[in-house]
This record gives sequence, structure tokens and C-alpha cells, in this order.
Amino acid sequence: MQPRTWLPDASHYPEQMTPLSATVWFEAVGLGLHEAARRLHAPFGGFVARTELGWAYEGELEPDWEHRPEVLRRAALDLAARWEDAYRARVWEITHELWTLRPELPPPREAVALLDRMWELVREQWTIHFLVVLPAQTAAEIFGERFVELFGAEDPLAPYRLLEPEREEDGLVLLARHAKENGVDDLIRDLPIGHALARLGGLAPGRAWLCQLGDYLDPRGGMAGRARWHELSLPREVELPEMTLAAVRLNLDREPAARPVPEPVPAQLAELHAACAAAFALKESHAYHIDYPGLLATRDVLLGFGRRLVGEGLLDDVDEIWLLAREELRTALTDAGDLRTLVAARREEHARGLVEGPAAYLGEPPDGHDRPATLEKFYGSGGRALSGAGASPGIAEGRARIVARSEDFARVEPGDVLVAATTTPAWTPLFGSVAALVTDTGGILSHAAVVAREYGIPAVVGATGATTTIPEGARVRVDGTTGEVVLL
Repeated sequence: MQPRTWLPDASHYPEQMTPLSATVWFEAVGLGLHEAARRLHAPFGGFVARTELGWAYEGELEPDWEHRPEVLRRAALDLAARWEDAYRARVWEITHELWTLRPELPPPREAVALLDRMWELVREQWTIHFLVVLPAQTAAEIFGERFVELFGAEDPLAPYRLLEPEREEDGLVLLARHAKENGVDDLIRDLPIGHALARLGGLAPGRAWLCQLGDYLDPRGGMAGRARWHELSLPREVELPEMTLAAVRLNLDREPAARPVPEPVPAQLAELHAACAAAFALKESHAYHIDYPGLLATRDVLLGFGRRLVGEGLLDDVDEIWLLAREELRTALTDAGDLRTLVAARREEHARGLVEGPAAYLGEPPDGHDRPATLEKFYGSGGRALSGAGASPGIAEGRARIVARSEDFARVEPGDVLVAATTTPAWTPLFGSVAALVTDTGGILSHAAVVAREYGIPAVVGATGATTTIPEGARVRVDGTTGEVVLL
């Protein structure tokens, strides 16, 4: 049964989507969540994906299965072993097969079969994504509930600090160190990034450093596929090494942030902690095995279809492929029709959507029922402007830097307070240099919250309206304990 209400989710989709990304990635996310929830007998059914004028909406599905808490609990406590025994290898097999697809080459009917195969692989990969993420989130709930039973809930972040893994040395810090050792740090620091890349390629030490940059951006390492959002039309970091250089620049003139000292685990929780911490670590690290390599490979396949249609004279530019929905692309492979008229209409729809913005909901008004706790701590419940959920303790002051797109990364300077609608792991390079973090959306187990605690910087999440209320460049004080953000 189709949902009666469709809601936007600004914490995951704060910008418009292209039709192809919406009908490949976004649709696969909804189907993957639904299938994973079914296999795990979760208390929620996931959602159906939909877009209007480029804005993404989720229609909640009721589960048509029996909720069995013991299944999800067992999956959480066994997640680390299942990841090593099955999931990790399978997601890399999927990514490798996506890499081998060549849409430009086969005749039309074989090209259709290739698109269908891509769609099967993408759906499977995003099902595995949620077979990892849901148990990882559940592991935090299991541990948190037991911690509160034993020690009370005076500090709501205490159990989650015990779960978070010790931060490894940042690859960007190593690149900055290598730039100094090779004597090319002045080029990265002083020249415009495009010019710096050209100069580095003209010097032997610079070429040596560019080789190290290439190792960092190797798709098998997971970093290469990062982009500002998951939207497939956005270039990935391997396509825009300027993104990496801007992050390296932030690390040239500062000492790496001190790693938080791990808190001792109470003896009563030692065994449970071992299982839950191993599972919870995958909440963030899975992205470097599943999301980023998979999205990069999927983007490559779809651009291949774009090159095919340009070569056949049906499109004028490869990037126009993003303005076709998946089924429209499938039809075009054997019966093109007038794709240029369709592309022009989609541009007009996208422009109109940008002016109108997302609706509060589509269909019937929402009934306001509460989310399960597993989802609430991830999505957050929203707050008031300049007040949200304290997600990483401490107090810091700095100049507000409103960051909305990857081009804004280069404007961030050490000591700034990062203010954003939300963050993804692609934003992690900024965390090592900012004084604090404020987001419009999210809960205490959102990506922004988890990584802020990992880096030891104060953070307030779910501060609805922060990006529109806090002026760019204003000096602010962020209290990551109380959730207050004060304009100074």
C-alpha cells in the first residue's frame, strides 16, 4: 500500500536531486532499508522514495512482518563477525563488477540488460548498507540501555563515548606532513589550488607528493568516492583533487588535534562493550567500503550511458544524462524519442523547485507519531534556532563559517565554527581544524555528533535554522553540553 504522507528529510537530502540520482540511488536506499528491516524483523518498515520538483520525500511504510527484537539484537551483537565473514567481501565484489560494466560498447538490447544488472547490484549493495547500519545503531541502544540500568542517565552521552573507536591518524595530516618533508608545502599554502596542482606536476618533489595524493585517492581505499552529498551527479573527490588540497591546506600550519583519552570501561560492561563497540564502529567506517566506492562506480556506469547517448546524437552533453529518470534512460537505449525536449522540461522543473523550495509534506498531513528510539537518535527531533541537542561536550568560540557546498570547504580556516545543514563522512577533513560544529539537523548518534566526539570538538546538532539565523563571520560561542549557541 502506498503511503498517504510524504515527508522531506533535510538531514540526508538538504538539496534537490537529479531525476537519475533519485531513481537510482534514492530509490535503492528506500528499497534497501525496507528489505533490511524485513530480514531483521525491525519495528519499522522503511520508506518509499519520491521526488517533486527535485526535492526528495520519504513515504513511511508499515512493516508487514512480525517485530522480533531478539533478531535485531542478535544481528547487532554478531555484526562484526558477519561483516568480516560475508558483508565486506560481497560489497567489494559488487563494486568491482560495477567497475567492469561498459555501457558505451554493447548493442541496444545488451545495453538494456547491462542497465538492469547495474540496478540489481545497486539495490543489493544498499540492502547490505542497512544490514550493517541498523544493527550498528541498535548496538548503541543495547549498550546505552544497559549503561543507564547500572549507572543512571545523568550524562546522556556517557555510554556513546565509551563506544566510539579511537581515531586513527588522519590521512590528510600525513599528506600535509609529506608536503613539508618534500618542500612543497609553500606551493599548496600560497598558490590558488588549480595553480598549485600545475606547479606540483612540474617539480620532482611535487610529482613525488602527487603520487602520495594518488595513493590517498585510490578507489580501493574509499576516499576517492567522497563527495559533498551522495547525489550521483556531483563529482567525486578523485575527480576533483582540489577538494583534497583544500583540506590538506588546513592541516599545514596546525598540530593535529589531540586524540581524546579513552575512558575506562566498567568491568560489569566489558563483555557487552566488546561486541557493541565493534558493531558501532561500522556505523561510520562502512561508508568507505560500501557508500563511497559503490557510488563512485555507479556514477561511472551512468556517465558511460551519457557518453553513449551523446555519441548517438541524442544528448548534447554527457551531464544531461542526470536529467533522465532510470526508466526513461532504459527506454532511450532502444527507442530514444525526443530527449532534448525532455531535458529542457526537466531543467525548468528543477529551476521552479529551487524557487519554491521543499513542501512541509505531500499528501495527507503527518500524524505526528514518534519514531523508534533507534531512528530518533540518528535523525534527531529538531530544536529551536540557536538551541539544539548537546552532542559533544565542551565550550568553544570562533567565527561562524556557513558551509553549504564543497566550494565552501576552501573558505574554512583553523578555529572557525562550522555551521551546516548536516554533514556526511566527506566533510570529515574539516573536523580536525574547526573549533566547534553546529548543524540544523541530526541527533546525538548522527554522523556530525559521532565524529565531533571522535575529534573532541564541541558540537550542537538539531539546531533548527542555525544556517539561516547565524550570520556568516559572526563570532559565536558553542556549548556542546547544554546545546546552546550564543551570538557574541
